[in-house]
Amino acid sequence: MAFATGIFWLSVALGASYLWILPQEKTLVRAVWKTVPVLLLSLYAGLVGAPPLLVAALALGALGDLSLAFDGERAFMGGVAAFLSAHIAYVALLISIADPSIAFAAPWRIVAGCLVGVLTLGVLVRIWKPAGRLAFPIGLYVLLFMALVWLTLGLPDPLVFVGASLFMLSDLVLTMRKYWTGPEHPKDGAAAYVVWVTYFAAQVLLTVTLSPY
Repeated sequence: MAFATGIFWLSVALGASYLWILPQEKTLVRAVWKTVPVLLLSLYAGLVGAPPLLVAALALGALGDLSLAFDGERAFMGGVAAFLSAHIAYVALLISIADPSIAFAAPWRIVAGCLVGVLTLGVLVRIWKPAGRLAFPIGLYVLLFMALVWLTLGLPDPLVFVGASLFMLSDLVLTMRKYWTGPEHPKDGAAAYVVWVTYFAAQVLLTVTLSPY
């Protein structure tokens, strides 16, 4: 257990330190630095006996990180494919452990689910035309992610929902950067930090809250 804990905190340290290298040129070193934190979370999950689907989701997320560490449409679509697979793994896990009655047990859960739906669909409508031929697959990806977040409302621990919501926020900001604001926007540099902080915090929260299942 001590070894697994060490792996976890190493992941957190590397994930936090990535903020230092994030604005630098996209090199292989930067790509590896971006990939390793979530890969270590996957290792940690495996060491503590977490559900195999969680281990797989984290590993696929690390693969997506590696792909998105580079520029170009091919790298972007590779990242989308990896994260789509990760989300499918997350959804499969959540379907097996979520209790729908919990999702309707408290008013905040219903309100939160509605807000997630409105925000997600609003962004999807806004980027539909700029996304062009990729609009349909991106739309399916976003809707799957929305289902993922809704499923977390069926678990007792609200931190699972917080983690999934942060994950979705990260993806929505990333999508808006690519198909709405563009790299020339004055706030694009700050948005890159928002994407990483929300994404990595989400993966840490999901690892901690879902590992016991």
